[in-house]
Amino acid sequence: MEISRILSELSSLMDDELTTEREVEAKLRRAVMRLMAEDKLDAEVGFESILEAVKESLFEVPHSITSPHFPERFEMDGVHFYHTHTCKPDADMIGRAFERYWKAKEFLEILPKLGKITDDFFKGYMKKEGVIRRYTKNKHESFVFYSPMDDVFEDLKHHLKLAEIHRGRYCVIVPVERSPKNFINFYRKHSEDAKKSGLRIWVANYKNMTVDPFIGYPKDLSLIRNFKNPRVASMISSFWRSDVREID
Repeated sequence: MEISRILSELSSLMDDELTTEREVEAKLRRAVMRLMAEDKLDAEVGFESILEAVKESLFEVPHSITSPHFPERFEMDGVHFYHTHTCKPDADMIGRAFERYWKAKEFLEILPKLGKITDDFFKGYMKKEGVIRRYTKNKHESFVFYSPMDDVFEDLKHHLKLAEIHRGRYCVIVPVERSPKNFINFYRKHSEDAKKSGLRIWVANYKNMTVDPFIGYPKDLSLIRNFKNPRVASMISSFWRSDVREID
């Protein structure tokens, strides 16, 4: 039953009838997080076992007759692409699939660094691995999910729900970006909703292995000193209220 739900949610995130294993792995993390937000998936299920079952269903033998299936395959520039029987990939479709592949590949390659940054930030805490990582120490508890900022916009309602479920102890850690545009747009459109639900969003610089607050602080105030610049979140809030600029 869980695999059926996961495949259905994953299917809703797929953009085309053409995909790659990297895209599947990156979007599967989002699908699992979304189901956890809806309380439709056991949080204890291991990601690797889910990933193997999902890939087997997508690319080999479908889990059910209604499961998405990509049995046809070809290789281009060292990348393996999979598509449905009825799909006739054209140049535009392949180009879009390449873009999604590189986005997923870049994120998955820095994911271990994001995990290391978070482990260092929560030094002294007990860690439990998972799509949503859990850190505990005495009465303190934090839940962490990793995501590119683009996906935070699409998944926002699920993040807000998880923040409410975990009573302000849920944090999305996003990698730093070359431009602040995404962050400014998010703050302009969604910062109040995030604050009301208790959602934390922190920015990790995976090159210098540091983390800074974008929205919200940990409930364990002793952790604030572990930010590279602990005043960033308050500075953003102050700036936004005094000098708002429209960014489209």
